[in-house]
Amino acid sequence: MTSPVPGPVTDADIADLASAPSLLLALDVDGTLADFSTDPLSVRLVPGSDRAVNILRRLPDTTVMLLSGRDLKQLRIITGFDPLDTPGPDDVRLVGSHGAEPAEKDADSDGATDVLTTEQKDLLERITALAEEQAERDEGLWVEYKPFSRGLHRRTAVDAAAGEAATAALREAVKDLPGVHLTDGKMILEVAVTDMTKGRYLEWFTGATAPEKVLFMGDDTTDETALRVLRPQDLGVKVGEGETAASRRVADTTEVAEVLLRIAAARGETRQ
Repeated sequence: MTSPVPGPVTDADIADLASAPSLLLALDVDGTLADFSTDPLSVRLVPGSDRAVNILRRLPDTTVMLLSGRDLKQLRIITGFDPLDTPGPDDVRLVGSHGAEPAEKDADSDGATDVLTTEQKDLLERITALAEEQAERDEGLWVEYKPFSRGLHRRTAVDAAAGEAATAALREAVKDLPGVHLTDGKMILEVAVTDMTKGRYLEWFTGATAPEKVLFMGDDTTDETALRVLRPQDLGVKVGEGETAASRRVADTTEVAEVLLRIAAARGETRQ
């Protein structure tokens, strides 16, 4: 059985979200609110999305969450929003490391902040050494160091074949290590010592806060875990090409900004 082909975001979708008694907008960052760059810390939210987020976060009964694979330190730099232990009604909620690193105190799908055990710390050290070893294959390969994982990036590899080979070798080296969890993203293999996903976190947060409707937008394979846990009344939007569980699709970050600005304008009218 094939999945329905995602269509564009319609005026009816916008009106439905705008009129919800309570609305959660859970948004991926890289490839969704921000464009990619060879310098990961140089990216910023595209102007339209930045403007929309700042409008939406101030509207009553409206929660904006940035749910990213990046860690909180990087999210603070690229989004301009601070990670807050106790966000107020007008604050943006930052959630990093695919949900393993929420900024909110005790805001975690397990009910507590993840703390690495001694075994997990040792495992992370081993993963680090293996990832760094593979990164030496090509000067454009690099390792991203997150609190609970290491990511081998190949987007900037000088030799694409070397990047693919390094990724395959890392996958093979860690696949049998107990407690390891692999996630394939766009031009990255992430090796984690926790089993957190965006979907698991979003499902927990939705259950804990019970928003009437949820909008999730994301571009990566890691975002599919969140798209798959949306409820019937929610809306999932895939950014870019590729198979997806989303019911709607937009082409790029420019269209994401347009959709968010449309929601902000329509919801602003209903919340006054």
